[in-house]
Amino acid sequence: MLIKLGYWRNDWENLGIKTSVYWDTKTVNSLMIAGITGGGKSVLGQLIANQLLGTDAKISICDYKAGGDWSDIVPNYGEYKECDKVFDDFYNDFLTAVKLKATHEDRYLFFDEFSSYALSKDTKRFRILMDKVSSIAFMGRSFGYHLIFISQNFNAKVLDTAIREQFGIKIYMGSTISTESATMLFPNCDIDKSKHLMRCCGYISMPEKEIGVLQIPYIREPEKLKKLLEYKGQGK
Repeated sequence: MLIKLGYWRNDWENLGIKTSVYWDTKTVNSLMIAGITGGGKSVLGQLIANQLLGTDAKISICDYKAGGDWSDIVPNYGEYKECDKVFDDFYNDFLTAVKLKATHEDRYLFFDEFSSYALSKDTKRFRILMDKVSSIAFMGRSFGYHLIFISQNFNAKVLDTAIREQFGIKIYMGSTISTESATMLFPNCDIDKSKHLMRCCGYISMPEKEIGVLQIPYIREPEKLKKLLEYKGQGK
């Protein structure tokens, strides 16, 4: 499946061409979106969800911050402590697919503020959670299970290098990026951290491509996008 993420900002700015950026879920299993508050990470997540809601894909949503951005869209939804059940249901469904070598429509788990959720766990539960995430990240593509993690930042305490490398597309939304986020998400990439990006822009890395700047649409009335998701999600 091809999911439109936005446009290459440099083509738009320098050539006047809106070259679309796509996530090919057949080749890249999972995606992570980081960024500052108000940088557009949740809007980008919702734009992805909007495209999926028009397909046969099954969607689960965890919203640890319980901010209302994701409520009332799909039945498989949980916020704060309810995230445990939604995530475990997704994981157990994945294990069943692996055991039966089942093929079916793709399944997606959106997890907003995953980092805060992971760091809320004690040592034992954190290790168990990471084992589950690792299994899905490493094997999910073969069975159609995809992770979309959204957080203000992803550091080594949350996802180690081996797991982060399985997220083939990494995005940081916001006008500026910190040294820590640049190092974690885009190692060995030369980013001018003093540069301020345009509104609704962020850095993106994809397999076999140099780091670029992603431009997403400006949503003037985000509440209308949320209402659209709620409408399209009926029956999901």
